[in-house]
Amino acid sequence: EEMPASVEEHVLGAERDERVRRALAELSAEQQTIIRLSYFSEKSQSDIAAELGIPLGTVKSRTRLAINRLRTLLEDQT
Repeated sequence: EEMPASVEEHVLGAERDERVRRALAELSAEQQTIIRLSYFSEKSQSDIAAELGIPLGTVKSRTRLAINRLRTLLEDQT
């Protein structure tokens, strides 16, 4: 039987989610789209390229740039 998460875990989770949302808002529209499709919709990079009508290499480079930017933004928030 799973124990319910503590209030502290809920608060920390909500704070983390808010930090990620703020960091995502700092990305370019193109990067936000790639991250949302990749991580929230769990689409493959090939599927994203086909859906957006852009080359796979562009999806890969935007993903890499977005992840690096998010990492920097989240580190700056700590």
